[in-house]
Amino acid sequence: MKSIMHNRRDGTCYLCMLLHEDYSRKQTQEHHVFYGTANRRLSEKYGLKVYLCQAHHTYAGSMEAVHRNHDIDVQLKEKAQKEFEQKYPGLCFKEIFGKNYVFF
Repeated sequence: MKSIMHNRRDGTCYLCMLLHEDYSRKQTQEHHVFYGTANRRLSEKYGLKVYLCQAHHTYAGSMEAVHRNHDIDVQLKEKAQKEFEQKYPGLCFKEIFGKNYVFF
């Protein structure tokens, strides 16, 4: 499924925009916000994926790489949950993904 969080065609990095207000075009990689075997399938099913530049995806030298920074990973999961709840108001995020990332 297409992402409900981010448009791949605009060539931007979701975290560059979120963290630095950088909307420039970059080469990006698809990132499933919820990963691991079962959660990756759910991310794909519900469109919970974003496109990240290498520095924000996996780059070992970056303190902001989502696969290396727990706080940024959780921040993405919170944003994904909010998008999910807007897009699918009749579904319970916690029942599907097993956890709540939005704390009021």
